[in-house]
Amino acid sequence: MLDGFDPTVEGKHLYDLRPLVPADDTLKEDVICIIRNGEGPTALLCGGIHGDEYEPQVILRQLIDEIAVEDVRGRLIIIPTINPPASQRGSRVSTIDGQNMNRSFPGNAEGTGTERLSAFLHDVVFPLTDLLVDVHSGGGDYFVVPMIFGFTGPECGVDEAGLDRIMDGWGYPIVQYVEGIASTSAGASPLVGVASVEIEGGGGRAVKSSELAIMREGILRGLHAYGVLATGPGGMSRPPIRVAVSAENNHAAPSEGLIEHRVDLHDRVEAGDLLAVLHPAAGRTGAALEIRANGPGIVLRQRARFFVGKGELICGTGNLRM
Repeated sequence: MLDGFDPTVEGKHLYDLRPLVPADDTLKEDVICIIRNGEGPTALLCGGIHGDEYEPQVILRQLIDEIAVEDVRGRLIIIPTINPPASQRGSRVSTIDGQNMNRSFPGNAEGTGTERLSAFLHDVVFPLTDLLVDVHSGGGDYFVVPMIFGFTGPECGVDEAGLDRIMDGWGYPIVQYVEGIASTSAGASPLVGVASVEIEGGGGRAVKSSELAIMREGILRGLHAYGVLATGPGGMSRPPIRVAVSAENNHAAPSEGLIEHRVDLHDRVEAGDLLAVLHPAAGRTGAALEIRANGPGIVLRQRARFFVGKGELICGTGNLRM
């Protein structure tokens, strides 16, 4: 457990996460912040599950500095970097055990460093929480449009209609509907009674001010709509586009090669439209393979790296949900 950890006390308190990873004594301090002000719901903001997703970490550290106790109604928990062994070394996965933290839930309090961090979130923090906000970006591998999706269950205090209202309150241009994965943070929390939303946006090896602003305003707007923050930015003028995502929306590389994208994020495509071409990375010929859309949709995600291995995602789309 963390030194002095007490989530019930009033005020703003920070606790060092390093005791959760005793196998690595080279880590710098990373924190969990708990801001409590009277009665009300508890929201958890969590970033850095994938260590190379830096937009969430930038924004959540700023919010720790900026949000005052009197701004909160209930309790706000902020963890800018839940995976320090990855984020402090610029890696998507942990450098101490090679695990992808977002496939390691519910974790194991006696296991590897990644499993211990996941178990702390799952076993200690989730029981304090009414709504998990799992903040992601594209990291070094992807460009991603600003979008939000979420999960709830019969034991959660937020039902499907309530979850839709929360996602609409975020003001993001895209609301996505996708099947949950139980080994992820946002997929595991509803199984223990905690509704979740996951937000994404940005990425591609460069942090951009415009994408930070969208993420920041969305978080503040969403937490205000949920009732944890007393104030927030104004709402968006246009309703979100709702999309459904299934396996057919994921367009993977049939072989290794070099990607040339032929569409942009937010573009609408029809079945058979050319999404990208895959140039050979070796050999005698320059003939490229065409990657075409399996069906109609909106372009949500694209590979940021030029080189792609066989089976890796090139482009992800979403089908308009009527």
